[in-house]
Amino acid sequence: MKPYLKPLSFLYDRIVGFKNSLYDRGVIGAYKPEVKVISIGNLTVGGTGKTPITDFCLKALAQDGKKVAVVSRSYRADASASTRVDVTHPHAARYYGDEPVLLAQANPDVNVFVGDSKWRTAEYATNHPHHPKFDVIVVDDGFQHRKLHRDLNIVILDATEPWANYQVVPEGRARESWDGLQRADLILFTKCNLADEESLKVVQNHLPLGKEVLYFGYQIVELGNGSEIMSTDELKGKKIFLVSAIARPDVFEKMMRVYGEISKKSLHYRDHHQYTNEDAQKIWAEFEKSGADVLVTTSKDAVKLRRLLPDPNKLWSTNLQVTEFGTKGRLHEVIGQLFS
Repeated sequence: MKPYLKPLSFLYDRIVGFKNSLYDRGVIGAYKPEVKVISIGNLTVGGTGKTPITDFCLKALAQDGKKVAVVSRSYRADASASTRVDVTHPHAARYYGDEPVLLAQANPDVNVFVGDSKWRTAEYATNHPHHPKFDVIVVDDGFQHRKLHRDLNIVILDATEPWANYQVVPEGRARESWDGLQRADLILFTKCNLADEESLKVVQNHLPLGKEVLYFGYQIVELGNGSEIMSTDELKGKKIFLVSAIARPDVFEKMMRVYGEISKKSLHYRDHHQYTNEDAQKIWAEFEKSGADVLVTTSKDAVKLRRLLPDPNKLWSTNLQVTEFGTKGRLHEVIGQLFS
């Protein structure tokens, strides 16, 4: 940690705390749609593995026959006004954002909307005369967006995140103080299969009393290149070149290290980086120079990077399997209780 950042963290914490107090006291109101709202968010600035959990929830809702709209922010993307994601757009990931496009591709029956304001985008999704009627809105990364009312507040914590990192930014990685967890209805730990047990216990000991906590693990079960599937067994004995633009590339590398040797020339970019043709040329050149057998990225990066490479079929993206630890089906059950 960097002690000289403490004053900035203190100031940021006071500003966020004051804003939250205005919502708590009803000084600032929240927009309440006429449908149920589920928020899935983080306490930290990213890298918790939120997208796989969001996808898990979308599939649970679809299984229950619910009509679902997803509301997300067009973060580091071209779209500004509220709009519905069209996965056939030639530059979809750049225009709408990588995670919204990934969710839309994985859930074709779900309408995904993006914009620069989540509550305005929720209003656009539910009130536009040409949009279908929805049973529920799922807000992607909605925990700090209090202008939008929610009926279920899910907060995701990364089980591999050390307790020290929960200091407020810029000293740590937290968007607000740990006390913010009091607003959560449900706390989910992800990547539990990758966590150090003792470090996880330290974080668990600080959890607010009375909150239900669920545990999930992530495992790479296969890879795809857009047309073919490769099992992780096929990576044995091979050298792997990794490229990613995610908040926790160290966790991605740790997961892949189980299956093969990781090239030291692997490249990592800033989270949500929008790849350019120049980036793709560099990645391709470094991959070829490295002598690696396989070029691997995350599914989130693949929606942006694949079309830019000389041979798109050479880029393999990881498919994650979400595993529930403890009571199976509990998250699905909690979601279903909203409609009972």
